[in-house]
Amino acid sequence: MPAAQSARHGKRTTTAKRGFQPLRWIKKLFSRPLKLKRIGLQWHVVFDVSRMAAPASTKPGSRGEALRLGHLALQGLLVEHRDTRHVMPHLSHLEQALGRQGSRALIELPVKVLQRALDQLDTIQTGTHAEALLPLRLRVEESVRQRTPVNLRGDIANVEVQEASVSQFDEAVTNRMELDAIYAQAGVGATATTK
Repeated sequence: MPAAQSARHGKRTTTAKRGFQPLRWIKKLFSRPLKLKRIGLQWHVVFDVSRMAAPASTKPGSRGEALRLGHLALQGLLVEHRDTRHVMPHLSHLEQALGRQGSRALIELPVKVLQRALDQLDTIQTGTHAEALLPLRLRVEESVRQRTPVNLRGDIANVEVQEASVSQFDEAVTNRMELDAIYAQAGVGATATTK
């Protein structure tokens, strides 16, 4: 008897969901590697053999592919150690953001979250996952480095601003022009003067 009758309400309830489930069917349909192929004058839907085979290259070809492989390695590591998601929330958040947004997550996540995720990654990065996580680690470090303001002369909050006379300004400009000439003679570019 596929359906049992409830004594209280007099309604029938099924013990297991069976029958046509359109959402699952559509999900399975779109997850298959299919393509259109023309045979004669007709179009046919066939399996795409090139997408069914796993990629043969072990070296990533681009930065994006390396980031994707690093994300997959991080995802595998977090699946392997299930409690890690609760213990290391910044790392879990980074993994989820990479899954949703890709490399854009490295731009949109706050720098402090990325730094803490790096610290948490250092504590669990061991064994076979260490080499696979290296591209991800390098990209996160690069993002943190690019987004951290460079402070060459100490704390910016301690900078004192004063008014200067026209003669003092002209003297400073002249000194700067003399320094630029000296650097140009020495073959040092203008970028070296700002460091």
